[in-house]
Amino acid sequence: MRSSRVRALIRMSAGVALTGAAVAFAASAAAADTLEWALVQAYQNNPSLNAQRASLRAMDENVPQALSGYRPKLSITANAGENFTSQQTQSFSSSGGVSSTSNVDAAFTSRGVGATATQTLYNGLQTANRVRQAESQVMGARETLRVTEQQVLLDAATAYMNLLRDGAILELNRRNVEVLTEQLKQTRDRASVGEVTRTDVAQAESRLAAGRSSLLGAQSNYVTSQANYRRVIGVAAGKLTRGTPVDHFSPRTLSAAIVSGEQQSPSVGAAMYGVDIAELAVKINEGSLYPNLGVTASASQNWNPTVTTTRQFLASVVGTLTIPIYQGGAEYSTIRQSKETLGQQRLNLDVTRDQAGPRWCRAGASSKRRGRKSRRRPRKSMPRRLRSMACASRPAPASAPRSTCSTRSRNWSMRGWRW
Repeated sequence: MRSSRVRALIRMSAGVALTGAAVAFAASAAAADTLEWALVQAYQNNPSLNAQRASLRAMDENVPQALSGYRPKLSITANAGENFTSQQTQSFSSSGGVSSTSNVDAAFTSRGVGATATQTLYNGLQTANRVRQAESQVMGARETLRVTEQQVLLDAATAYMNLLRDGAILELNRRNVEVLTEQLKQTRDRASVGEVTRTDVAQAESRLAAGRSSLLGAQSNYVTSQANYRRVIGVAAGKLTRGTPVDHFSPRTLSAAIVSGEQQSPSVGAAMYGVDIAELAVKINEGSLYPNLGVTASASQNWNPTVTTTRQFLASVVGTLTIPIYQGGAEYSTIRQSKETLGQQRLNLDVTRDQAGPRWCRAGASSKRRGRKSRRRPRKSMPRRLRSMACASRPAPASAPRSTCSTRSRNWSMRGWRW
């Protein structure tokens, strides 16, 4: 009877121990950091990326500021105050002499309200060009955000792999020091019995000293990689798992890599929008040479504006046409300056296009050297997978830009803008 209870107790203890071991193993496996998790953390927490998102949200406000040029400007005024007047009146007779003189001293309270509306009808298409320029600035800022995203994610992947590398090197040096220590011990034992000389012992000690020096260097590099991991990703490094190859995301041929680099590179997109912004700046500056047409409507109601007037109502609608003739030549200088800036932006676009293709080719060649290309094509590209993981793990705030967790087409117009 007692033996059966003991066996039952042993089986229960063994089951509890196995369950605890399984839970501990699952917890350790769950606590391991993967490369995808590190990229998501960097995408959410990196200060450079968050600063660029804030810059994009600030750039979004240029569009409503430009659209305000289409809308009228309304203002309401009100006035009230105490007034005092002193008036002397003389009347003359038919013979030319002064017949009578009267003095009037009076204090009165005046008050009134008024409204004014101003509408610009034509200003040389400056408002329309400012709206298109603001839209191009927003799209250019989104492409710049993509450039920052790529750089941050590259830095995160580099920091992750560097930490893995330095950890492996540190472990290798530790094992090397252990082996050299054992070799030195064996060499000293053999020297004590006369099998080897003191020279062999000195060589073993020298190898051990070199191994310990390499171990200290590996420890320093590992601590530096940990600090860099914390700086880029935003959290302290835990247990890291082995990284997965990403060569299957690269184009399969050289020509496809060049075309993809020229069409999908965010640097090229930002440079293209920079050309649009500079071209629209030329049109805006040229619009200052055209006539301006506007309408101003005003209405006011006044009580006791003068001593003898108890109430007064005024209303007017005035159209104003302004034709610039000569303004010192500053407008022509501004136009020439904006044209030179346009030429500079076009040259920058050519340079960026020339750099985008070789950069993609180098990236594809390096990924192919690291491993064999996978035949299975991915369902999603890496940036979209990271955005979906980041948005699923933490919802974007209401004030965040629409481009933070979504990818928009470059064929963007004023119709697609939602207010």
